[in-house]
Amino acid sequence: MFKFQIEFKYPIPISKTLTLGTLGPSGTSSEAALKYLISQIEQEEINVLVKLFDSFIDLQQALKNEQVDLALVPHAYEKINEFYMQPKFDLGFIFVHPTPVYGLAKRKDQEFKVIGSRIVTHPAPLPLLSELLPPQYSPQEMTVELVNSTSVAAKQVHQGLADLAITNEKAREYYDLEFVSIHGTIPISWSVFYKKPSVAYV
Repeated sequence: MFKFQIEFKYPIPISKTLTLGTLGPSGTSSEAALKYLISQIEQEEINVLVKLFDSFIDLQQALKNEQVDLALVPHAYEKINEFYMQPKFDLGFIFVHPTPVYGLAKRKDQEFKVIGSRIVTHPAPLPLLSELLPPQYSPQEMTVELVNSTSVAAKQVHQGLADLAITNEKAREYYDLEFVSIHGTIPISWSVFYKKPSVAYV
């Protein structure tokens, strides 16, 4: 069996305080992975501050502008190549961490229906929809709209703006929803990026 090892490299400020950023709002799978990462970093006696962003595009801009020291991005993000191909960024680390349990959620005071309903989801877990629906139904019988995160999806159902959401256990609990079907956890790999130090030319 192959064994691989990669050293976690990142610049440590003199203050020994790092600001970490990822996708928000609170309740996203990215935030759950960030908490795991923080637990590892804090073992090195480094203080950690957290910033959550509405989109990975906002996170990318924040890393460029040095508003965060490290950016956590899942490989399930369809435009992660924009982080890898950014000349100002470098890869600090890659690790695998499972998501919270994923499922199809609704409000507790609403009946479950498929035909004519509006479902919201982040693009990444959309392929789960056919599995999460009862076998007699098809995704074509509902309106599917994409949002920036699983947490936003859960929030819209909580607010009555949508009927169903593909979301995770953390967001389901936070917005007091209930699962009508469950997929389970998803093993995902994550990349941690940092901005390369500026080079001074003489």
